[in-house]
Order: sequence, then structure tokens, then C-alpha cells
Amino acid sequence: MAQDFERVKSRLDNIKAIEPLLGALRTMSMGTWQVALKQIGEIAQYERSLDDVLVEILPFLKQDRKKSKRKPPQKPAKADSVILIIGTERGLCGKFNEKLVNSALAWIDAQNFSSHQIWVLGTKMIQELSRRNVELDWQETLQTSALASFEESFITTQKWLSQYEALAFNQFFILYNQSIKGGSYQFATLRLLPYELSDLIQINQKVTQQWPPPIIETDPQSIYQQIIRYLIAASYQKALLGSAVAEHSSRYNLMQEAKNNAEDIIEDLKQVINTERKRKITQEMQELASGAGLLDNK
Repeated sequence: MAQDFERVKSRLDNIKAIEPLLGALRTMSMGTWQVALKQIGEIAQYERSLDDVLVEILPFLKQDRKKSKRKPPQKPAKADSVILIIGTERGLCGKFNEKLVNSALAWIDAQNFSSHQIWVLGTKMIQELSRRNVELDWQETLQTSALASFEESFITTQKWLSQYEALAFNQFFILYNQSIKGGSYQFATLRLLPYELSDLIQINQKVTQQWPPPIIETDPQSIYQQIIRYLIAASYQKALLGSAVAEHSSRYNLMQEAKNNAEDIIEDLKQVINTERKRKITQEMQELASGAGLLDNK
């Protein structure tokens, strides 16, 4: 019984040591979660600002503005489509990567691509796909100290855009987990390239005769092309941030649940220890009373 009592005390001490760590991880996840949400709002505002510029320059653009500089579609040099899967760099987020892989592989199979490459961001996602013997054509780690900046996203997307224009591939998709209400998440897809300005018709409808008319000193076509490049970077940045929100909200919920469980276990173990202490005290009192002849030992 003494060994069991010591084992319970040891377990209580261990859980008491872990419980603050769970709280710290929960707080860190909440902080990153909120920062990512704020940055998503800022990116959305930035996109609206770019839309406002488009409204001003659309009347000055040539009629072929919708046409891409890219050569007519033909057999790509590497693959018809590139699929980028955004996972996590760290664990402690439940089945986040496992569920994403299940959804991503099912989605890829349903598309019937003539050829495709799988690119991956995040060590945990790389490990998950490797366990399933999925061949990866490109892989990269994610930052752990901070969220990716817009400048980094712009540089990255410019490289991909150059490959796309050089006919390395015909389509570029991003697969990731997107946060929804209640701190949960769902599978999301984004076609980054070829980029379609879905609001182009709506923007054209917004165009009215301005007075005085805007003065545009730069070639409107160049402005338009640069705006599209920034919009592509913004779309990628929002996907990264959306994945980060989903990851950290999932980790926060798991850490909160683990902390609650740890607190419940601590209370249960305290009750066990207190019960055992009371039993020992009662036993010692009985032995003292029996030694003093106050109890009948018959």
C-alpha cells in the first residue's frame, strides 16, 4: 500500500509540473491565432485598396487586358498541375495533418489530372505523406518563430509565376485547412494560377465617369499587371494565414482540453492522497489506543 501511495504522489507531482506548460502552450496558440486573424483582415483591406486602383485604371486599359502574356496552353515541361499542401511545422494539434492528407489525396484522385506534382509546406505534413509513401516533388519547412510576411509571399509567388509563364505547369492549386466558427476547421482549395480576377465584371460595373478625371502618369497596362501580381501574393498570404489560424485554434482547443483534464486528474489524485492520509491517521490512533489498553482486542 505504501508503494501505491508513493506512486500516486509521484503522479500528482508530474501532472502538477505539466499543467502550467499546457497553459503556456494554450496562451501562445491563442496569441498567434489572434495575430493571424488580424493580418487576414489587413490583407483583405489591402485587396480592397488594389480594387479601388483597378476601378480608376480600367477605362484606360486596352481591350485585351483579360488576355495573359502567357503563350497558348500546351504540354507543360514538368506537369500539368502543381498541388501545394500546407501542413504544420509542429505537432500538438491533434489529427490536423492526418485529416488534411485524407481530404487532399481524395481531392487529387477526383480531379483526374493528366499529370501533377505534389509540393508540401510543413515538416509534420512531410512526415505524414512520407508514412503513406506519397512521392513529393518539392518540400519546405514553415517558420516557427513568426508568421510569414507579405514580402516573403510576394517573392515566393513571383518565382511560381515565372515558372507558370515559362510553361513549367498549367495550373497551381493550394490545399489547406481553413478555420471556421467555433475554433474548428475544414478542408479548403484555392487555384492560385492561372489567376482569375473574379470581381472584374463587378469592378467594371462600378466604373463611373469621374470628375475631375484621374491623372495616370504610368502605363495603365503596367499598373494592371503589377496589381495582379500583388493580388496573387495576397491570395497566397491569406491561405498561409488561414492555415495558421486553423492550426493554432486547433492547438488551443486541445491544450485547453488537456489542461482541464489535468486539473480534474489533480483533484482526483488529491482526494486519493487525502483519503489515504486519513486512513493512516485512523490506523495510528487505533494502534495507540490499543497499546494503551483503551480498546478491546478480543
